[in-house]
Parts: sequence; structure tokens; C-alpha cells
Amino acid sequence: MFVSKLARLLNVELMLCAVFITLYGITSNGLLLLLVMLVGIVCAVALPFGRSIQLVFFLLPCSEVFTQSSYISISLLTFILLAMFGRYLLTHAFETQYSQPGLLLMLLVLLYELMHILYNPVMASSTTVRWVIFFIFTSLLLFDRNKYCSFSQLRFALLCGVCISTLYGLLHQYFSPVSAQSLKTITRFAGGAGDPNNFGLFCLLLIYFYLPTIPREKIPSTTYAIIFMMLVFGALTVSRSFFIVATLSLFTYFIFYYRSALGDMFVRFLLSFNALLVLFCLSWLSGISFIADLDIFARFSGDNLSDLTGSRSDILQEYVRLFFELPYSFLLFGAGINGYLGYYNYYFLQAGLFPEVVGPHNTLLEIIISFGLIGFSLFVTYIYLGFRAERNRTANSHVFRLAWLPIIVFLLYCFSLQNLGKYGSYFILMLIVYNTYRKDA
Repeated sequence: MFVSKLARLLNVELMLCAVFITLYGITSNGLLLLLVMLVGIVCAVALPFGRSIQLVFFLLPCSEVFTQSSYISISLLTFILLAMFGRYLLTHAFETQYSQPGLLLMLLVLLYELMHILYNPVMASSTTVRWVIFFIFTSLLLFDRNKYCSFSQLRFALLCGVCISTLYGLLHQYFSPVSAQSLKTITRFAGGAGDPNNFGLFCLLLIYFYLPTIPREKIPSTTYAIIFMMLVFGALTVSRSFFIVATLSLFTYFIFYYRSALGDMFVRFLLSFNALLVLFCLSWLSGISFIADLDIFARFSGDNLSDLTGSRSDILQEYVRLFFELPYSFLLFGAGINGYLGYYNYYFLQAGLFPEVVGPHNTLLEIIISFGLIGFSLFVTYIYLGFRAERNRTANSHVFRLAWLPIIVFLLYCFSLQNLGKYGSYFILMLIVYNTYRKDA
């Protein structure tokens, strides 16, 4: 059954891109990335638009791979998305209907972001232009009352993308190993996503995209296989965020899934606890110590907050301090999504705080320093209207608590990610919105 579903859902363009990315992981030949870009552009121009959207979600977990081209400094994924946006404007934008409040908030957020050019010259860059284009694109898709492919197709494309991203990462590590490192250096896995935390986020979200959102609904055996696979892939990142968020979110899912059967839930909890206790006793009695030597425990063994967070707490503290020391225009209106990094790091460099450009690694703080105290509420309203537009489109007024878990996972990961300026985050947000009101199993 799973094989037939795979053959039905896996499109030719996805298979071609998977082959080229896999070969690139082995050979590091830049021509293969150009072939992926060519396939993506042809797909955007010639195939049904829904196939293009599936391709985007397939390529998102490999987004960092497209920045490695030696032929051009711009990410090759950008050209695929530009072709998709052009196709959308020509064939769909003027023939569909949109959520009017959503479009209004999109325009307000755009004007608010561009307003920062008036007092922050760092904003005047090609990065701002690229962000504006793709923010418009993702917003139009989010507030479009027509959906061009089902949620199940999108999550399956993302699942295949994570698998290919993992395969690429393993092959790249084997055929193109990094230079010699200290024995104490902890090797973290990021697949083709570039950042271990982003890769871990993809893995965790996929778990909840496949788990049922209705309590006590039967979970297919294929879903258990997907959960196990995503947990294994995520564990490769040796990410503190992944282990903490996975533990908390799965425990929460466990509670709400069995909410009407406390006896079943208690028995399962006791069985799981006893199994872990037996494993711990056996390892202790046999003298096995490899568990304590695992990299993830080493990352939790810091003596202070700076060690535990990899100096991110120090960076965050400096960002907060400078935020309140800047003029009131920055406090109220922010420095801009594409302007705060250069502006803040200019002051850090003058003070000799950090030897290189550093970001806050906290999306919630990033929103505040980008939009200020006033713009923060504007951006939150934009996200809220995205959820409301999908609720009105699906006419799904009743949402079980389990459907909110991907939102919680995303918010918890916001404390360790810096994704406000990356268009991939807006596509993932769109998928979370679709999941919240999905009707398919």
C-alpha cells in the first residue's frame, strides 16, 4: 500500500531533483545543481501549479545546498521561486479570490518594513528586494481561497525532501569530510538544511503533520515508521532544542490523545517508565558508560548558562541591552527585518564585543528588534489573519487541541532559530496553518 502511494504521489520532477541532489552529495559537481534549477523552472512554467508548490516543499529541507553553486552567488532556489511567482501572477493572481483583511495586513507589513529605509540605510539592499518579493508570494498563497494541492500531498513532498536531505548530508560527510577537528568537537548533523536546528524542526513538524489530530483515532503502522525515522534523523543533529521540544511535545500529545481514557494513559506511562528503569539498571550493573558519553549529554553538561547555550545567552543579552539604548525610533518601530543585523553588528564591532557578525538566534526577539514594540502587534495580527483565512476557507470551526501542537513546536523552536528573513519560514508557517484545519487523516 505504501509503495503504491509512493508511486502515485512522487512526481517525475521530484525524482529527478532527488537523483541530482544525491549525486551532488557524492561528487560536489556544481552542474548538478544547475540541472535541479532547470527542472524546477520547467516545472514552474509547464506543469500544473500544484506540482510546483509540492516541489518547493520538497526542496526546502535542502535549501542550503543551493547556496553552494560556484557559478553564481545567489541561491539557485531563488530562481525556481521567481519562476513560480511569475507563473502565479500570470495565470492565477487575477482569477482567484483572496481574504481581504489578509491582503490589507500584507500591504501594511510591507509598507512598515520598507519604512525603515528612512532612518536605517542598511535596509537599502538586494536582500530587502528579495524578501519583499517572496513575502508577497507566500502571503498571496496563504490568503488565496483556492488551494492548488492537498495538505497530504504537501506533507508527503516535505517528508521526501527530509529523506533526501538526510541522504545528501550523510553522503556529503562521507565523500567530502571536513578538515581535522579536535576530538572534543561535537559533530552536528544538518542534512541539506544548513542548520541543525532547522533540520530538527522539519523532522518534528513532520511527526505531527502525520499524527492524527482527533483523540484516539487509529494511527496507521506507516505513521509509526515515519515517527521513528524522524526521531532518528532529528537525533543526528545533537540539538538540545530537538531533544527538549520532542520530549515535551510528545508527552503533551500523549496526554491529549488519551484524554478520555486515563486508565490506558496511566498504564502506558507505567510501562514506559519501567522499561526505561530496567534499561538504566542493566547499563549501570554491566558497567556500560557509553550512554553518559553521548554527545547530547556533553551538550547539557555546561557549568553556566553561556556554556549551555553556546554563548547565545551572551549574544541575546547584548541585543536586548542595545535595543533599549538606541533612539526611540528603533525602540518603537524597530530596525527592519533586513536591516537590524548590519545595524546592530556595527555597534558590536565598535565596542569590540564579537569578532564576527552574530544574530540573536531567537525569532521572537528578532521580531521585536525588527518591528519594534508597535510593529510586533502588527506582525502577530498578520499571522492571526492567516489562520482565520484558512478557517473560513475550510469552514472548520472545531479544532482539537492536538492540531495546535505544530504551532507550539514552532514557537518553542523560535527560541533557538533566526528565521524571520528567510522565505522558507513563511512556507513552513503556511503548512502549519493548513495542518491546523486539515480534514484529511
